[in-house]
Amino acid sequence: MAETVLEVRGLVKHYGSLKALDHVSFKLARGSVFGYLGPNGAGKTTTIRAILGLVRADAGEILVNGFDPSKDPVHAFQGVGYAPELPKLHAFLTGEELLDLVGRLHRMSSGERKRREKELLELVGLSDHAKKKVGKYSKGMVQRLSVAQALMNEPELLIMDEPTIGMDPAATAYFRDLFRSMPKEGKTVLISSHLLEEVQKMCTDIGMINRGRIIFAGGLDDVISSFQDEWTVEVELGRVTKAVTEALSKLDFVEGLEVDGHNLLIRMKKEEDRRGEIAEEIVKKGGKLLGLALHRSTLEEVYLRALKQGEPR
Repeated sequence: MAETVLEVRGLVKHYGSLKALDHVSFKLARGSVFGYLGPNGAGKTTTIRAILGLVRADAGEILVNGFDPSKDPVHAFQGVGYAPELPKLHAFLTGEELLDLVGRLHRMSSGERKRREKELLELVGLSDHAKKKVGKYSKGMVQRLSVAQALMNEPELLIMDEPTIGMDPAATAYFRDLFRSMPKEGKTVLISSHLLEEVQKMCTDIGMINRGRIIFAGGLDDVISSFQDEWTVEVELGRVTKAVTEALSKLDFVEGLEVDGHNLLIRMKKEEDRRGEIAEEIVKKGGKLLGLALHRSTLEEVYLRALKQGEPR
């Protein structure tokens, strides 16, 4: 069993008559990158704020590295870093002064602070702007600095709410690779994001929330399989012949077949990769095979299907 770094159990939160969180539960294993997904108002930010002790839940339990933040916040949060959505950083400080302040709050020595400031400003691409006032930073630069301050104490658990909002595509790709590499350093990452393509590229696990309720929490491959509509195989041929289409249609694992010019779209009865048998049958019937690809739903497709469906099939 992988060690659990964060566990949320039956979290409930009301804002007046609105039930923002309705018995929300999920776990983060050490070394995982967890993507927390849901539409605006679904409860993502409320969950994160409850984990960090910024709002008090009405019911439920939160454990960070085995500690309950409501009872022992010092031990619970000493290994946690947080980058909020749309951070409001001190505009009158320079980038290096802000990181120095964060280091002081973590009781880091002067030498440690200087070392981390230099490392992190270089890591997030702000070395040339270290002495510039934060108030002069662009939106994307503020986001970069927010990630840097979250990493100042070398946290075991990094929590980020829309960390790449306002960044250009190159910066987004850079930070995607950065977050994806963090488990190699023993870090665990929770990311709330609307950039589903990026989430699919960097996350190992997914949590989906809608209207305050968890729809799914588990591995990325598991969520895609749970909400997969159907598996299809796309075949490109030099020429489509009746002999090939009839032979493929008779295979016991084929649900149906559509012809589109020189291409075939084969619908599978089960979630099985049978491309080897398909290729063998095509060659046997004299067909010229140019391409063969198994299509599985993207995270965006299953996300939209999950919001509509409500729970795994």
